[in-house]
Amino acid sequence: MNASRPQLDTISQPSIAHFDVRALESNPSTPGSSNWRRSLIALEAPDTAVSLPPIDGGFHAYAYLASAWMFELLVWSLPFSYGVFLNYYTTVLFSPDDSQLNLLPLVGTLSSGIIYMASLLVLPFILRYPGQKRNISLLGLVLCVAGLLGSAFATRPTHLLATQGVVYSLGATMMFFPVATYLMDWFSANGILFTGTGLGGIVVPFVAEFLLNRYGQRIAFITLAAIFGGLALPAFVYAKPRLPVAQISAASAVDTSFLKNQVFWIFFIANIIQALANFLPGIYLPSFANDLNLSTTSGTLALALMNATSMPGLILIGGMSDKLDLRLSISLSTVGSALAIFLVWGFTAKLAPLLVFACIYGFFSGGFSVLWPKFIGVISKDDPHLYSTLMSLFIASRGLGNVLSGPLSTTLLKHSPLYDKAGFGYGLKGYGPLILFSGCGMLASTVAVCYPYFVGKTIDVSIPLARRPVLMRRLTDE
Repeated sequence: MNASRPQLDTISQPSIAHFDVRALESNPSTPGSSNWRRSLIALEAPDTAVSLPPIDGGFHAYAYLASAWMFELLVWSLPFSYGVFLNYYTTVLFSPDDSQLNLLPLVGTLSSGIIYMASLLVLPFILRYPGQKRNISLLGLVLCVAGLLGSAFATRPTHLLATQGVVYSLGATMMFFPVATYLMDWFSANGILFTGTGLGGIVVPFVAEFLLNRYGQRIAFITLAAIFGGLALPAFVYAKPRLPVAQISAASAVDTSFLKNQVFWIFFIANIIQALANFLPGIYLPSFANDLNLSTTSGTLALALMNATSMPGLILIGGMSDKLDLRLSISLSTVGSALAIFLVWGFTAKLAPLLVFACIYGFFSGGFSVLWPKFIGVISKDDPHLYSTLMSLFIASRGLGNVLSGPLSTTLLKHSPLYDKAGFGYGLKGYGPLILFSGCGMLASTVAVCYPYFVGKTIDVSIPLARRPVLMRRLTDE
């Protein structure tokens, strides 16, 4: 569905200050838009014209796509490979009796969760000050490299919490989102950008495992920092907007009427619940494989397969949501993930079922986030301003669920009534409650299919009339 958009071959700088050129360019149905373009070009002096690169093709468009794809790969592949780091931390770097050991899962959930949550602050800022996008992205790169270098010299879990968990993820947010906002400048639609996470999630776990096991923590993180900076810096050359950028844009009031919409809260709560369960298998698979006495590479392979199969899952579930009832796509993702957890992960004792689980779970669980645009379409219809607000909230709520799942998982692992009392994965050390929680969380997020029953219903936040006189008397007495 790459519908071509009409293009302005030339545009003058004075016109940009007075007209929303991109709105006209992206809306071919605007009355008189063709006549307006011809009149504008005729009125402006030729020596003030600036040539714009073509959209949906050409060297500059594909150079931007390659640069943004590299950013996507670098930023997300490390958090999605954290299971490898966690296994190394708990088996090699720190003693099993370390009092701060329970903080290590939180490092992983923070490293991805903050990227989601901080977008709620970064996106409004760069929309208000679009001229600062490049500076913010460069500062983000500095923080990412600083976080990785700091992790190289960490000697306590709290140090990793600050460096790999907080500094890196804040930098990743600042680095990635400003560049990602240029996508619609260059392409009317292009999903290739988001395949970077899938490829990075396949390659980086093996790279991290090799570096950690062969050279140790310090050399591994210094090498990763060098690779990160060495690949990101050249990408900045073409990670730029297609249209001239204003230094500041007019602030617009945020419409909060959606907060009264019951459908919003159904989707919002389901999204948080799904995020609470979604990231736990990926974090613990390498450690789970190690506790099964499998090789270190077995856990890394399982994690890589989980990341790899998420991409076809995104395509299938997203495609289904375009053509079939949205509730079918929701159910396929959530129920499919829950069944994989209950029936495969819970009964895993050898490598083969572990790899089968990784493939099935990655396929079904990865597709939930691709349904966000459909959720928003039910809530906001065709309001583009409300669309961006809701998308930011869904991204941030996913991060919230991710962050909360870290300390919750350590509690579940410590207090397991199934420890050595059940067979297979359910009875392996403390994994039983973790497996049950993950599966139940996925099932609970299926509540999103109930949304049709709440369409058109709102939450009344007004003070009942019968209570108003009492409230007024209290205020008067005070």
